[in-house]
Amino acid sequence: MKKKLLLVTFPVDLGNKTFENRFIKLFENFFDLEVYRFIPNQKTPDSLLKYSSTIGKRFLGSFELQRKVREANREERKVLFQGISPALFAYPAIAPKTSFIVTDWTRKLYEPIYGTVMSPSWLTFIHKQILNSQKCVIGLTDAVIEEMSKDYGVPRSKLRKGRLPFSADLDLFVPSPSRDDGIVKILFVGGDFQRKGGDALLDWFVKQDKPHLQMTMVTSHHPGDFKDVIIQTNIQYGETRHIELFKSHDIFVLPTKCDSYPSVVGEAACAGLAVLTTKNALGAPEIIQNGVNGYICDSQEALFNQLGMLVENKILIESMKQSSREIMEKNFALDLVLNDFMSCIFED
Repeated sequence: MKKKLLLVTFPVDLGNKTFENRFIKLFENFFDLEVYRFIPNQKTPDSLLKYSSTIGKRFLGSFELQRKVREANREERKVLFQGISPALFAYPAIAPKTSFIVTDWTRKLYEPIYGTVMSPSWLTFIHKQILNSQKCVIGLTDAVIEEMSKDYGVPRSKLRKGRLPFSADLDLFVPSPSRDDGIVKILFVGGDFQRKGGDALLDWFVKQDKPHLQMTMVTSHHPGDFKDVIIQTNIQYGETRHIELFKSHDIFVLPTKCDSYPSVVGEAACAGLAVLTTKNALGAPEIIQNGVNGYICDSQEALFNQLGMLVENKILIESMKQSSREIMEKNFALDLVLNDFMSCIFED
């Protein structure tokens, strides 16, 4: 008999939807899985009025969520919340011995990056209660685990490390063979163009004006026409064009200003690309080994300096491309990732 699990997702943006899909693909063949999507398809509010409306809708939706969680409790079904927010709205129905949270971020995790208070004391207190009400909290990065222990007082005994599922990407992406044409192809993928550093990367590339460099940028808007730059604005995950883009490039670059765990870094490594990003991609150390399959740089300036040297070293690029795929196959194989969650959720 399959073990029973209710996965409560919170698909409010592209990142959450991507994580939702990853967890479903991981769990659906191994568990008696039910999925409850809490308040799907809500856009991020851009004003105080819309924010108040959004919170109101979530409170109203919480009653159905709590009903679903209570039903899972009666069925002796474990409950895994994707993030803190759905666990907060389900709080009255939570059974502490069968409830779990998996997350790659908290509000306070971003405070050192932005240099501002993102979680006032009252909200930190509430989130602390939610986190500590779980049997176990699964952090997807060392950064979020350390932060939950430090700022939210979650005991180490409740904190576990989990790997973000990339097994589907290992099956989907096929690394390209080595090329001897002398061309170096750079790939950028990021819908939020400025936050992900696309504007800075584009500015750097234009200044290079080197005939052996080409770049493709996949984003949500068209920043303009530039020499040797291809802009793609309507690429869907898993379609042929998406797979071919990764297969046909050499270096994936994400000069992000702030990200908890950008999945695209892992996708690029699965596709066998060298990967460069900043330390503000907090999940990068799970994927990138400095000097082996890419670089994690302290700033955008440092990243562009490193990129400038790398694009002149085709031998190192090819070595890094091979290492990326090997790292993902070794560290993110299906059985390893599944065992992380099995041992956390279904241990006695």
